[in-house]
Amino acid sequence: MKLSDKEIERYSRQIVLDEIGFEGQQKIKNSTVTVVGIGGLGSPIAQQLVAMGIGKIRIVDRDVVEISNLHRQVLYGDDDIGLSKAEAAYYRLKKINPQVNIEPLTLSINDDTVDKVVSGSNVVIDGLDSVSARYTINRACVKLKIPYIFGSAIVTTGSVTTIIPNKTACLECFQPSLKDEEMPKCGTEGVHPSILTTISSVQVSETIKIIIGKEPNLANKLFLADIKKLDYDKITIIKQNRCKVCGNNVDLSIKETKRKLIEDICGREGKSVHIISPKKDLNINLNDLNKIIERRQFKIIRKGELGTTIKYNEQITISIVSSGVSIIVGALEERRALEIFSEIIIDELKINPEDIDNEFNKLVQFN
Repeated sequence: MKLSDKEIERYSRQIVLDEIGFEGQQKIKNSTVTVVGIGGLGSPIAQQLVAMGIGKIRIVDRDVVEISNLHRQVLYGDDDIGLSKAEAAYYRLKKINPQVNIEPLTLSINDDTVDKVVSGSNVVIDGLDSVSARYTINRACVKLKIPYIFGSAIVTTGSVTTIIPNKTACLECFQPSLKDEEMPKCGTEGVHPSILTTISSVQVSETIKIIIGKEPNLANKLFLADIKKLDYDKITIIKQNRCKVCGNNVDLSIKETKRKLIEDICGREGKSVHIISPKKDLNINLNDLNKIIERRQFKIIRKGELGTTIKYNEQITISIVSSGVSIIVGALEERRALEIFSEIIIDELKINPEDIDNEFNKLVQFN
């Protein structure tokens, strides 16, 4: 598609740049980018790309907006608390640039969903806070030969690299065998908003270079930033022949990342949090769900088109998004969280347990 006169005026300050130009802006308009995780990094990434006139952006996040997000996740405000992040981001981004095609997905990232998340993308950008999810994205992008812009940030430090399948080191070449339970979390360590805007801006710059056909700065380079000391550096990273993802004699058809049905994550407001992730997109009918909620006389905290947050009782709140991913806050044990999920999703919505997990019934009984 060609640029309209209105678009030429809108993006005139980019088109005049030697780095982009008219031809580059045309390529930006005709590209598709996926941003995985619309939180501290993903929010400014999506904001910049949409403002720059990306043709299509797929935004993927299973979470809902909470008050502790608001100091750094720039797409959200007080009115969005309890709403699916994918939905809240969609409406905010549409206001920034209604000409951009925005596809919101509420999926968890795992081997069962990742192809749907990344397929058709010119570039995939990392806004995640989970090592296992990053490994899954990295593996899928190598398999499908899609460039992947890795980024991470915690406290006042962050890093970025650009992964080009078959040409550069992949994520597991330089960060192998990490475990989520051993990694620092912003919920306990904190994160400075300035490092997020620094890292996200570098990620966007690398993305645009790939889209317009220029050599990215961070191919086989890891950019390191520390805004506390105002130190910036680049180090060389090397593709490993023995890497289990991009090395010699690798079989990428084998699934490596086992999906967790239920995860216990950092608490919110001092309460336990469990996230339940079905193996497939359940495509829940939110109208049916809301009718059940009203019939059961649960208090609705926030109702949206891609998810609903309710008060189950005085201690427990539940957020259910359209994919079926459910965030249960306040249930002290996994067993209780699974029971509540089963009560609403299986008993009320009549979802087949096999669509959630092959051994869902056994797991509920075992827990």
